[in-house]
Amino acid sequence: MAQTVSGATATPKMQMSPERAQEVIQMTKRIRHGFPELKDIPDEQLLYATWRSFKRIDQTSDSDYHKMANVFFREFDRHLLNYQFSKAGEDDVVRHRFFAIITELFQ
Repeated sequence: MAQTVSGATATPKMQMSPERAQEVIQMTKRIRHGFPELKDIPDEQLLYATWRSFKRIDQTSDSDYHKMANVFFREFDRHLLNYQFSKAGEDDVVRHRFFAIITELFQ
């Protein structure tokens, strides 16, 4: 998934176990379904943001669903939407939506 824009740095290769890959795909599908405000975000960017979120979670070895939801919120709000959720004051609502998706995924 290297970027071809001149001057841009290459996107890291998304390396993960088959189990994690399945979780990333499932989470991406659920995020796509549960966040209509992300409809204009290309699938590749959504998948990459989901992978980055899981990568951050894996680095901390934290399995608390609330903390995981916070990681997803920060990744999507900051890197994908330029703080759109924060600016609208939707922090808690969006974190709760991520929490619901994570809980459903890992049940």
